[in-house]
Amino acid sequence: MNKDMPTMIRTVVFSDGPGGGNPAPVFLYADVMTDRDMQEAAARLGEEAVFVLLPRRGDCAVRMRYFVPDHELSICAHDTIGAVTVLVEEGLLAGEEAVIETEAGPVRVSWSVDGKGILVRVAQFAPVFGTSAPENAALAEALGIGMDQLAVSSDMPAECVSTSRPKLMVPVRDRETLDSLQPDSEKLWNLCDDCGCSGFYVYARDPERPDVCYARQFPCRSGYPEDPATGIAASALGAYWIRHGLMPVREGRNCLHVYQGQAMGRPSYLEAEMLVRGGEIQEVSVCGYAQREEQK
Repeated sequence: MNKDMPTMIRTVVFSDGPGGGNPAPVFLYADVMTDRDMQEAAARLGEEAVFVLLPRRGDCAVRMRYFVPDHELSICAHDTIGAVTVLVEEGLLAGEEAVIETEAGPVRVSWSVDGKGILVRVAQFAPVFGTSAPENAALAEALGIGMDQLAVSSDMPAECVSTSRPKLMVPVRDRETLDSLQPDSEKLWNLCDDCGCSGFYVYARDPERPDVCYARQFPCRSGYPEDPATGIAASALGAYWIRHGLMPVREGRNCLHVYQGQAMGRPSYLEAEMLVRGGEIQEVSVCGYAQREEQK
């Protein structure tokens, strides 16, 4: 690789089978690229892309910038996992952990090698829970379902949660309802604006396992209608799961298994890890693997 020229390596993150996962194009040596270059690259690809640069902070190993087709993001978990995987494979990150400089602030990552590849953990920020959410009638209308197909209750509220960027958690009755959703994007985006979130994370609980759920993510004005795997949303859902006691909570590490992307033909699997001490969430992380894809 020429360190004086950007190099793109395609990865896919959180795959749970053929055609699954979320694409994460990784641009190494992106320091020569302008903001416009990065935005145009993401628009041309039609995907979220991550650009790896030299850090500005002395306590960070590298700097990462993230672009969707329509704008820049402050942080993106699946792009971070893709980039860290490539950096480790290329020998550009050593050891087992590092701090990444992002527009959202420094982010701690760690990794380990197992039979599946390089498992990357991206630590999130302390969870923040919103105090307002749209009315059920507005939610149902935006999602194109009846109010009886929502599962909003005092135990499972529609709630804005952020561990990096705020997502609106919306429970629906069952997986059949989840898979049938055909949202009205303009109405959904307007509700996002009203409650200050960056997308809807709609979920259905597994009928047998309290630590398993299914989800779909509809982002607000990102240049595409649905995301196949969303790390920051899964980690926010994990914090929500603990807060509302939706599974037995134990001292130490708790894991929520999230399946996303099935309805759009890109099956994905994400793990949200929540460290609990004294009944309080001490840390939230999202975990997953990335694999390289053939260049298009």
